[in-house]
Parts: sequence; C-alpha cells; structure tokens
Amino acid sequence: MTVFSSRQTEKLVTDKPTRLHRSVASSETAREINRDILLQTIHRHQPVSRADLARLTGLRASTVSVIIGHLIEQGWVLPGSLGHLPRGRRPTFVALNDKHVSLAIDLRPDHANLAVVDINGKILSRNTIPFSAPKGSRTEARKAIVKIARSARSLRAASRGRIFQGVGVSVSGRVDQTTHRMLFSANAPWAQIDLHKELSAVLQTPIEMENAANACLFAERWFGGFGDASNMIAISVSEGIGAGLLVDGRLLRGRDDMAGEFGHMPYDDRGPACGCGNTGCWETFASNRAGLRYYRELVPESRLASFQELLDRAAAGEIQALRAIDKMTAALARGLTMLSAGLAPEVIIIVGDCTALWSRICPVLESQLIAKSFTAHTPRVVPALEGDAARLRGAAALVLHKVLFRRAELE
Repeated sequence: MTVFSSRQTEKLVTDKPTRLHRSVASSETAREINRDILLQTIHRHQPVSRADLARLTGLRASTVSVIIGHLIEQGWVLPGSLGHLPRGRRPTFVALNDKHVSLAIDLRPDHANLAVVDINGKILSRNTIPFSAPKGSRTEARKAIVKIARSARSLRAASRGRIFQGVGVSVSGRVDQTTHRMLFSANAPWAQIDLHKELSAVLQTPIEMENAANACLFAERWFGGFGDASNMIAISVSEGIGAGLLVDGRLLRGRDDMAGEFGHMPYDDRGPACGCGNTGCWETFASNRAGLRYYRELVPESRLASFQELLDRAAAGEIQALRAIDKMTAALARGLTMLSAGLAPEVIIIVGDCTALWSRICPVLESQLIAKSFTAHTPRVVPALEGDAARLRGAAALVLHKVLFRRAELE
C-alpha cells in the first residue's frame, strides 16, 4: 500500500472535502485518512468504480484497490454491477452496504421519535412514543425511558437481517462528552437523572448521545449536501432553540461543552420567563412555544394544543395562524442576523417542524440577513430535509461517525 510523505499527507488532511485532522504521517495515519476519504467519496458517488475513486480522490489506483478490498472484507462496502467501457476490462462498481443500520432516538420534552436508519440515511422504520415526564420528576422520566426501550426492542426485532452498529440519541440540551451527563436542559425533564447510564442499561448497548443541533451537523456532513462547507450553523427550532456550530471545519463545543445555547441569549428583557430562569431569551420569542403563544394572544378562546395544529391551520390559510407564524419568523430572523454577523457562516440550516412552511418563512429570513449584512456575502439559508427526521438522521450519524471515522475533524 502507498505510504504518503508528510507533505502528501498534509495535503490530504487539509484539502476539501475531507476536513481531517493534521497528523504526523505514518503508514497507519495515511491508511486511516485514505480510508475516510474513500468512504466519503463512495457515499457521495455510489455506485462508483475503483478507477473513478482514484480519479475523484487523487489516490493511486493500487492504494484504492487495497483499501476497497479491506472494506469489502469488513462488510462496509459491496461490489455491485459491472460497468461498460468501449474496450478493456469492465469495471466493478462498489457501494456502501446498506444492511448497516443504527437505531436513532430523538428525545423531546413530551415524546420520543425512534427510527432505524441505514448507512445512507434512509429511514427504514420509525415510531413515536408520547409520554408525560414533567421537569423535575425522576419517576416519570424513568417511566418514559422504559417505554422508549420497549419501542426500541420492537424496531430492532422487526429489522432482522440488518447489522446494528449502535444507538444514537439526540436530545434538547447540552451533553458533557466526557461523563455523558446532561449539563443543561431548559425544556426537557432529563437533567434529574443520568440519562446516558439509564438508557444504556435498559437498551443493553452502548449509546452515543449529543445535543440535537450538533447531531444535525454530523448528519449534514455525512448525509447532506453541504459536506464541503467549513462554516455552518444548524438551528434547531422546537420547544426551544439550540444551535450547532461548525467553525473552520471544527465542531465548536466551548467550555464544558456548552457552546451553542443561543436560544438563551438576551433578546428583550421585557419578554416572557424562560425555562433557564431568565426572562426575554431569544427562544421565548422564536420557538414553537412562542408561535403557539402568539396564536393564543390573537385567539384567546383557542384550545390549540400543539405546534403541528398551528402549522396545519397556517397551511390552510387561516389569517391568525399565519400572523402567529410570521411573528415567530421575524424573531427567528432577527436572531439569525446576530449569529451571522458574529460567526460568518457559509450556510445556516434550519431544523424543525416550521420548515413545512418554508416558502413563507424563507423570504423573511433571507431578506433580513441581506438587509442587516455589512459585507457582500450572506449565508445560504436552507431547511433540513423532512423536518424532524433531520434529528433522527443526526442521531444515526453520531453512531456512523464513531464507528467509521477515526480522524474526521468534526469529532
């Protein structure tokens, strides 16, 4: 196998789209880097021939053949159909083995979404578990975990023949990546228990757990269309607002893994009380809960119970629902202009149910970013695919990232 010189490895480490760590070159380092590059390239171009992989990555054909051989032996890659050439030997195309799957769990304050997700991001099956776990109630939180475990076992049993790589959990809150303890969760009930430990115990398997917005960045780098972007913000809009920050190709964690809680930046001190204990935080004006509050202010007699109902009414053209969504969107836009000015992202990804009305909210977000920009460049604003499915794919991507990539810079 080819062993790269320090200069060659340095080029592979820093060139797009790999975004890999700078390392001292050794045969093992080069092999791991090249393996990551090839896996990413197969994922983006599959089915693809070895010759095309060499052309796309700049690696030697002999290096590609050796690594692909190992990946086939390990079951990560499958040889596929034969290609056609005007002359010479017909190439064999390769693709990722989609029998590899992850169990994804997205935890919300009052329900959990679960899904089996394959290595290409396809959701094969899913389930939603409602529960009542008031903040501060350990007993109810543990009851919710039991219900989640029951659903997880059912999904796994229905996916015989698949190769489970692990369990990924996205959660509204910040997670200490060393101890796996929840550090902060303003709107969810999980801070009172050792969520990671208790989930691992009932599921009887190791799990990867991460803030939902951060998880969506992992999903975007593996499953999405912006894998080449070095500076991205994922904004998760749900009961609250969270942000995942990719800065110069690195996931920004900050002290104690707390970076990204922009939902709790001061927005208007005269605003409502927030779950964090302060008043007037950004999320009290721009989250799903804020949208529901705006609607109830317009329609005091309303018994609207969920944000989805609000979206349904807005989609049907109800004026009060549209006004509530517009007010929520205006607050979301104002916060995004502040993040854009401070972090200079190339892409802002909006994750959440509100993207179902993207044709209405996108022009507001874009116009504000353009109006408030002091440079010639404004970030692209895009919706995450399939609304809440982005958080499930994010949870799955946590597992794939851990299993497949040992040197990816997003770690």
